[in-house]
Formats: sequence, C-alpha cells, structure tokens
Amino acid sequence: MPAITQPYEVLLDFTNDTHDCATIQLLRDYDRNTSAVVLLHPGESLTLVLEAGSIYKYALKSHSKVANVSARSWRDIQCEISHLFAASPPSWASLRGSTGSPASGVTVDRVWRDYRFNVWNDAVSNYYVHPSIIRSYLRANQ
Repeated sequence: MPAITQPYEVLLDFTNDTHDCATIQLLRDYDRNTSAVVLLHPGESLTLVLEAGSIYKYALKSHSKVANVSARSWRDIQCEISHLFAASPPSWASLRGSTGSPASGVTVDRVWRDYRFNVWNDAVSNYYVHPSIIRSYLRANQ
C-alpha cells in the first residue's frame, strides 16, 4: 500500500465544556507578555489547523490551574478542556478522534497551579482577543 508523501493538515478542536473561562496559548509564550492568548468562554471552541504528525505544545489555563499539553495527530481530534484538568489523565477514548495512544492525540504533560495570574469570569473581558486574530499568529509561529 502506498504511503502518503505529501504533508497534510488535521484539525484540533478545543471545546470549553466547563462553566468557567479558559485561555489557550503556545507553551513557549506562557508567562510572557505576547498578547497571543485566546480566551474561550463557556461553550466556545477553538479549532487549530496543524500539520499532521508534527508536535505542538500549548498551555491551557482555567482560574489558577494550568495544563501543559502536547498535540500530535494524523487525523482530526476534538478535545474537551475539562478532560485536561481531570484529577487523573484523560482516557484516550474520551479524546474523540484519537486512536488510543498518546502519540496520536493530545497528551497532558503536566497540570499545575499558577497563582500569579488568574482567569476570572468577571475580569477577563479586558483580555479578550478574537480567535481569528490568534489563529493567524499561531499558524505563523509554530
């Protein structure tokens, strides 16, 4: 069977299925004043276009909890943010589109607390950046 030799794109869809706001940014930019942060209100989602098989690292934050995640896939993935902050690592079956191994989906590398900056529902409107602006930045800087 012939192998695919052309690079192709996959979609990574982060959905905020929590009752709180959450932010997503490139892990390398976390704790830097880059203004490259996407704010997701409850029920909102963000779809990132990734090159299949490449590794991408993100920091997702809700209140003071931060999840460092790695994404690597050869097909589209949908990921609920609540699964990333679960007390135990997410089951790979819960990451729809994943084939069941960390190498083909989203891996939670670390969950920790950052008390310096908190995402609060009533204060985050000052930090809102429209997702279309951030998508351009994320594509250009990955």
